[in-house]
Amino acid sequence: MLIGACVVLPARAQSTDDLVLPSIVVTGERSGSLRLEQPSTAGSRLNLTPLETPASVAVVPGELIRALGVNTVVEAKTLAPGIPSSNNPGNGGNLLSARGFSGQNSVKQLYNGLEMFNAGGVVSFPFDPWSVERVEALYGPASVLYGTGAIGGAVNVVPKRPDPGNSEHEVALGAGSYRSLHQAFGSTGPLGGGFSYRFDASHRSADNWVDRSESDSIALSASLRLDASERLRFVLAVDYGKQRPMHYLGTPVSGGAPVPGTRGENYNIDDDDLFFEDKWLTLETDWSASDKVSVHNSTYWMHHGRRYRDVFTFTAQAPTATTGATVRRTNYRDIARSLQRQYGTQTHAKVEGSVAGMKNDFLAGFELNRNDYDRHDNVRGGASVVDAIDPVPGRYRDAYDQESKPFYFMTLTQAGVFVENRLALSDRLSAVAGLRADQYRNEREDRINGQTTKSEQSSVSGNVGVVFNPLPDVAVYGQFATASDPVNSLASIGANQQGFDLSDGRQVEVGVKQSAWNGRLAWTLAAYRIVKKDLLTPSLADPSVSEQVGQQSSRGLEASASVRLGAWRIDLNGTVLDPRFDEFSAQVGGERQSLAGNVPATVHKRAANLLLFWNIAPRWKANGAVRYVGERFTDNTNTASMPSYSAVNLGLNWLATPQLQLNLRLDNAFDKVYATQGSNTQWILGRPRSVWLAGTYA
Repeated sequence: MLIGACVVLPARAQSTDDLVLPSIVVTGERSGSLRLEQPSTAGSRLNLTPLETPASVAVVPGELIRALGVNTVVEAKTLAPGIPSSNNPGNGGNLLSARGFSGQNSVKQLYNGLEMFNAGGVVSFPFDPWSVERVEALYGPASVLYGTGAIGGAVNVVPKRPDPGNSEHEVALGAGSYRSLHQAFGSTGPLGGGFSYRFDASHRSADNWVDRSESDSIALSASLRLDASERLRFVLAVDYGKQRPMHYLGTPVSGGAPVPGTRGENYNIDDDDLFFEDKWLTLETDWSASDKVSVHNSTYWMHHGRRYRDVFTFTAQAPTATTGATVRRTNYRDIARSLQRQYGTQTHAKVEGSVAGMKNDFLAGFELNRNDYDRHDNVRGGASVVDAIDPVPGRYRDAYDQESKPFYFMTLTQAGVFVENRLALSDRLSAVAGLRADQYRNEREDRINGQTTKSEQSSVSGNVGVVFNPLPDVAVYGQFATASDPVNSLASIGANQQGFDLSDGRQVEVGVKQSAWNGRLAWTLAAYRIVKKDLLTPSLADPSVSEQVGQQSSRGLEASASVRLGAWRIDLNGTVLDPRFDEFSAQVGGERQSLAGNVPATVHKRAANLLLFWNIAPRWKANGAVRYVGERFTDNTNTASMPSYSAVNLGLNWLATPQLQLNLRLDNAFDKVYATQGSNTQWILGRPRSVWLAGTYA
């Protein structure tokens, strides 16, 4: 346990007789990263702690993210148990898997509790962890909180907001391998008259380890808080992000491994283009009508733009008598305009009371959203061949002349109502339940053939769970939950898929959580089974055609623990699961074949994180992180796979002065070659060994 004390001497004191000693503040570190006794919004809007929640929840605090030197939000999300990423630029660099389900339609991602509808299957914001307060994860069906599209779970990024009681200012500078640079600034504090502010800015750039793959990003966040009274508070926030990520779309593979000598090659065209730009404007209102009644509202406007111009499919070709190894490039893409505008409001009211003498918390709310998506696109085509070791990139028009044109315009509206309730049946037993109903309407204007199609989808989801406390710091729980997923993103669904119903799912989960040794030990264990019915998957013979999957299921175990032993702290989490198709027939080699029992593509069966922290001396700390992800198949036939991998990161922190910290980090210390996502022909490889040195002055 860390103990700290500080005595401040007044500047004018001339002798000890003149001194008035302030209070000595003693602080201790309790349950590490699990924080089972701190309220969280991850699993409920009732402000429950993880010990009070009958579900698996995880909180990754911002202090942990920055202590490990994590430089992307998706890396921060993967610190949560059993949530590996499968990121690439095509999905916004922000695709997650959880409990056997993968993708933006099954693992919902939110910013400050608000959803950005994943038009085109893309969620790219937030991406910079500098302004992140914490990352929260809810495992298993989350539709009762956030609507359809969350059977695997939901991950929420909570940003930093103004501190009305303390002034703090930070400057950070960093540099590392591949000409990586980072500059950041943060400031918060009171302004007087009930006002307080926060401002954060972060810029990152790098040449990266792949040829012609420079990246650059900027993230800005400004918020103003007004405490109009003890019972009424407003927060107005503006968030902006623009990123040009490294435009690397994969390395060709042959025989289940990257083609030798191609790790640093870029097979994209010379005039490629890729960027994402996001703008958020949010007004939050919190009103305590009385000591027992409170109301919260979030009203927002969001604008998202993105641009693609590239060739994204690479196939290795064996050497011939006249040429060496080559790579055939297909699927030239040009998306010159992809604009998404979304606005809406979410309101809920909480009432603390009693039922038959038992403490009862009740919450009810509604949500209204509208999303417009304007897409210009081309018809994929074109082909070219380049040398595998020394590719000449060429330009887009060298191989293909079909460029972007107006493709379609789509409007999605959503209306949802929800309720939650927690009843304390006794000092040791409580019941938590929730119910939500959503109505979705979409209208799609096809600008190629001039046709307009409309559809409606509706869903009702719920959960009910009980928590039993045999001891004050031990919680045993069970829960049953239902949810739904769309067959494709409702904000960009194709006309040929609008008639499909939502895919229904259900989960049964049991688990135990404990905080012990005065908070120095915390651990959780959960077992679950999820079944999802009536979903679609691309045909193996023709990916443009979708097929109906009868049933997909997943069952597994999740565990996490955090323990402090003297100068050491150890955080460990992991998952073991059995994801599979229960009923699935597909076209394989021109014939119908049952794939029942197969593992869905890109889904892991094993994953784990090990985090070590060592207080070497009063001003020196060391840390290490080991991330393990098991084998993942690259298609539903399970004939090809990406091997499992373990990546090791090491860090050293020196508190040079009370205000200045220096951090040295070695990522992928053993220079492992591994794939984060891939297909039968190409893999997205992880970052090679890299060194990073950063300083923060606060």
